[in-house]
Amino acid sequence: MRHSGITVVGIPARNEATTVASVARAADEGLRQAFPNRTNVIVLADNGSTDGTADRFLDADLHAHQIVVRSTAAGTGKGTNVFAIADKARELGADRVLLLDADVRSTEPQWIERLATAVDDDSPVLALPTYRRNRFEANTTNHLASPLLAAIFGVHVQQPIGGEFAFNAAFLERMTRWPRPASAYLYGIDIWLTANALREHLRVAEVPLGRKVHNSPFPKILHLPQQVLDSLFHVVSQLDRVRPAFRAAPVKREAVDGEFVRQDPDVIARVTTTTNHYLKAYQPDIQRLLPSARILGPAPWGLWVGADDWPHLLADAVEALADGCFEAARDHLVALYVNRVLTFWDEIDGLSGPEIDELLDRQAADTVRAVKYRSITFDHQCNTGGFDAGLWAALDEHAA
Repeated sequence: MRHSGITVVGIPARNEATTVASVARAADEGLRQAFPNRTNVIVLADNGSTDGTADRFLDADLHAHQIVVRSTAAGTGKGTNVFAIADKARELGADRVLLLDADVRSTEPQWIERLATAVDDDSPVLALPTYRRNRFEANTTNHLASPLLAAIFGVHVQQPIGGEFAFNAAFLERMTRWPRPASAYLYGIDIWLTANALREHLRVAEVPLGRKVHNSPFPKILHLPQQVLDSLFHVVSQLDRVRPAFRAAPVKREAVDGEFVRQDPDVIARVTTTTNHYLKAYQPDIQRLLPSARILGPAPWGLWVGADDWPHLLADAVEALADGCFEAARDHLVALYVNRVLTFWDEIDGLSGPEIDELLDRQAADTVRAVKYRSITFDHQCNTGGFDAGLWAALDEHAA
């Protein structure tokens, strides 16, 4: 394969004026160190920022070429920006593409070489980050994305939706062939990339990046996981069956940082209120579709969803998906997931970082066993039409 010597760093962003320049400068320094005599390009993909994000990016004094690609805010999301970066990289003939989230306050120049080295191959490769994070963050990763990927594809991935990704030209070409559900244009993009790579047995490399500090995604806890599950379920529906677990023992995670900040109590209260409205409205159907929910006990926030309960609820959801109940499985699982997160925070009170990592590893392993026990097969294809908030749409007023 001929190589162009072009490296593209893409920064997907919307209203990240306070941090985008520092991310761009770290990327620029990393490119200068890793590829001093090559063509380096930093692409900001902006979907409707109103705070001057693009201006802050363009005002940064960088050695790399700077390009801004724009889209409107309506109906777009992170995935829109990632696809725009990928399109620009193909247009430029880039050898490799690195993605950096615009809201990260701990981006380091050395991340560039680490990620780029991991995808230095002629065959398709996707590089994913591993890093230490606040124990009250990474909830969608820890309780949905990571255990479900392990259970369905047989591969343990610590940070499948981490954001700091890299892929090479061969992967860039391969991803043009994959069906794109509407949720992949939103927050479903990261899981769409990872799950499709696993579905096609492509090489997935995990790259240690140290510590990640960024704006808390917890205020998005109702919308973000729904979009992640939607994209994941679309990819899973292309399988014929759950794959056996990889024989090698998974690497023990070291993902919980020693420092932590608790989430905003007011946001927690609003999320809890909305979720309880949902549980009240759909309790009979939740218990019908996800029968493991029938034994859940009460908790101050709603339901106690413990580490022993959660793997069976995830297995229920995978089985419901296989039976063709796509939207209900997705939406009911979000409600139980919120309660799992709040229960988890209670469970880890007083635990050390390694003890929390061990709990999460055990939860993922138990999910693999719970799904494997059911011998699940898939024969329901999903269309890739527009994304619909489904059963949660009627409850939006409670989240305001």
